[in-house]
Amino acid sequence: MELSLEDRYAIEALLRRYCYCADYDPPETMREVFLPDGVFEVPAMDVRCAGIDNIIAFFTQSRSGPFASARHIINNVIVEGDGENAKSSAYLQILRTDEGTVHVVSVGRYQDTLRRTAAGWRFV
Repeated sequence: MELSLEDRYAIEALLRRYCYCADYDPPETMREVFLPDGVFEVPAMDVRCAGIDNIIAFFTQSRSGPFASARHIINNVIVEGDGENAKSSAYLQILRTDEGTVHVVSVGRYQDTLRRTAAGWRFV
């Protein structure tokens, strides 16, 4: 079964929610976007966090130091899948401010695998 428009919107909303969790919300809110055994990887930074507790620890640590003011921005989202599983791709820009000046920290692309749960779509 192809993804419905509602599924596509829910997945795009999950991507946006992740950005807010990464930037503003308490790191514990990552439980709202990842499965308990989810994996977060950033190969360019040699980062791989398996399991929600390790993901939360990573984002807790990343909130200090030079990334404290980082803001994740996504665009050009593509979503494909069926009614139970999906893959998404989105361009990523990470910006931070330093005394009123905006700096580009990183650019890249998110490639995510998602699964429908009773609570909604979640990152695998």
